[in-house]
Amino acid sequence: MCGIVGYLGKRDALPVLMQGLKQLEYRGYDSSGIGIIYRKKIKVIKEKGKLVNLERKLSDNLSAKIGVAHTRWATHGGVTTENAHPHSGPEEKVIVVHNGIIDNYSRLKENLGKEGNSFLSETDSEVVAHLTEKYLDSGPEIAVSKALSQLKGTYGLLFLFRDHPDLIIAARNGSPLVIGIGKEEMFVASDAMAFAGYTQHAVFINDGEMVILSQNDYRIVNQQNLVIERDVEELEIERSNHSKNEFQHYLLKEIFEQPESVFRAIGRGGRLLPDFGTALLSGLNLEKRDFFDIKKIHIIAMGTAMYAGELGKFIMENLTRIPVEVSDASELCGINPIVDKNTLFFAVSQSGETRDTLAAVQEIQQKGGRVLGIVNTVGSTLARMTDGGVYIHAGSEISVASTKAFTNQVTILTLLALMIGRTRDISLSRGREIVSQLMSLPEKMEEILQRAEDLNVMAEFLKDYKSVLFLGRGINYPVAKEAALKLKEVSYIHAEAYSSGSLKHGPLALISEDMPSVFICTRGDSQEKIISHIQEVRARNGKVFVISNFDDDNLRDLADELFLVPQSDELLSPLLTIIPCQLLSYYTALKLGRDIDQPRNLAKSVTVD
Repeated sequence: MCGIVGYLGKRDALPVLMQGLKQLEYRGYDSSGIGIIYRKKIKVIKEKGKLVNLERKLSDNLSAKIGVAHTRWATHGGVTTENAHPHSGPEEKVIVVHNGIIDNYSRLKENLGKEGNSFLSETDSEVVAHLTEKYLDSGPEIAVSKALSQLKGTYGLLFLFRDHPDLIIAARNGSPLVIGIGKEEMFVASDAMAFAGYTQHAVFINDGEMVILSQNDYRIVNQQNLVIERDVEELEIERSNHSKNEFQHYLLKEIFEQPESVFRAIGRGGRLLPDFGTALLSGLNLEKRDFFDIKKIHIIAMGTAMYAGELGKFIMENLTRIPVEVSDASELCGINPIVDKNTLFFAVSQSGETRDTLAAVQEIQQKGGRVLGIVNTVGSTLARMTDGGVYIHAGSEISVASTKAFTNQVTILTLLALMIGRTRDISLSRGREIVSQLMSLPEKMEEILQRAEDLNVMAEFLKDYKSVLFLGRGINYPVAKEAALKLKEVSYIHAEAYSSGSLKHGPLALISEDMPSVFICTRGDSQEKIISHIQEVRARNGKVFVISNFDDDNLRDLADELFLVPQSDELLSPLLTIIPCQLLSYYTALKLGRDIDQPRNLAKSVTVD
């Protein structure tokens, strides 16, 4: 989950590397470091904690034309300056930055120790530097190649050499790497966003490949040392907007950006066709007749994206009458998934680099399955490895906790359901109704956000509790799951989500004055049952907070606090009820003084097992 970036060219490397790290800090913020060649020696500056700590250590007198940098999410070894990257070999002839996990590092470290090597860190990554330096008399390329041949695990690696000040070598196996090609300068990073603003010309590296970079050229070779030719792609990438504008945190800013981001999801390229009551999504590589062959849809994802998939299941089954399964991608590979030609798989990921999701896609494709991607990041690994797909156009998310990506993922799954459903099952009038409801979403979201601070009252209650239950039924159950996840992520309060129908099957034992409940209760088939469940909680002295899209006296009497969202079609209600849940998590975390944008132990993109 770490971020790596390298540069060589005519510019001063330090500002370029620092800008790259700022764009990649979502990948990890336990520590960071930079390595450059300065006055014919390798100089490494690194520091634990946030990137600003490293920035304070950099001297204005330093300058270089080549360097590598790293922002860390700790895996092997604690959060210390010694464990921060870059790591050097014993004679400091080579330094390495690494994203991934070397599975056999312990054995390699033991063998190197027997040869007299001593190590300064607890990391697996330092072993790679020592191993490379061992073979350096054969030249940098051969040394790296020999080192790589002994590694087992995942890696995105950058190597910088003291005696070769015009050379960076990069290698990939399971961790993303992309080259940026400028005018008399080269970039390499784990995400093209790292060099946004400098160049839009990129070449993506595949697993098992090594890249040799000089100021004016690059060469890609595979494990058989054969040169690989690959087209240069022109990406539409813009540097992330690191301004919070008037907002105190990026999370709040991104919550407030949801009306605009959902508008992009439904409006980009004319995706909604009101006259025909359907949607048009280019890039799927499917013909309408292909929809008739689909017997099952299977959505794979992790975390927030999986909860978006669970909402997609409700929406798709309702509109298409096709059974939908949703799987945790990390579990899918271990159960030998059943794949057949009539199942259409969708892989959902904000970053497009989620390791477990990519591994599940590879397993499905190995068995002959067809996988389409639903992804936010243009040019990501998932976008390139799937058979087609849809960009959600949520825009950059800087806060680790996902908000607008979630609502856009659900929106895109709804468009897919509408597109398939209009072909197979639903009427023109029903299609037009859904289109109309989709088009009204941004305005309804704005209406909720205008009353955002009303959630402060609920937050003031919740901040004093150690645990919170989130409850819903039917389509509201996945909303409860995502709401519980958000509260856990940013406030560190333990939160669990249950179907309210399961209360009597165990969770009711938790209800007391010390356990508040947040119910998602919307108009529809389940509303009366949910109200009955609220009564059960109140009968046991439990505090009840309700988020609903309808107002009635009974609900007001039962709820300690009630927050209303605008009415909508039941299928689209989650896109409105989730917003107060996001705000509730934000305000609770704010009152507790949490690090809201960069919660402890988390990173935005999970690129390791």
